[in-house]
Amino acid sequence: MEQTITFEDFSKIDLRVGTIIEVNDFPKARKPAYQLTIDFGDLGIKKTSAQITTLYQKEDLFNKQIVAVVNFPKKQIANFMSECLVLGAVSGKDVILLNPEKKVKDGSVVS
Repeated sequence: MEQTITFEDFSKIDLRVGTIIEVNDFPKARKPAYQLTIDFGDLGIKKTSAQITTLYQKEDLFNKQIVAVVNFPKKQIANFMSECLVLGAVSGKDVILLNPEKKVKDGSVVS
C-alpha cells in the first residue's frame, strides 16, 4: 500500500463504466498504445490513450465495457488529448482491463 487516503478523498474520484466504440493505433505515443473512444452514456463520448497493446488486439476491444476515471483534467499525450483514464491491473508490462462481470448501462457509477 502506497498511501492511506480518507473516504472523502476516494469519493472525489468519479469512476464510470463505458463502452469502447472506436480503437486506433497511436504511432506518436512514446510507448505502444491505442487511442480509444469510449461511450459513457449521459456523460457523453470521451477519448483516451491506453498502453494495452501487449494483451489486446484492436478488434478485441471494440464494444468492450471498461471502468475509467472520468473527472481528471484533460491531458495532452503527444498530439492527442486524453479525457479519461482507463483502469487496469498491472502485471509487469501487461495491463489487464477492469470491466463489469455483466453488461451494464454506459455511464454507470462504480463505487
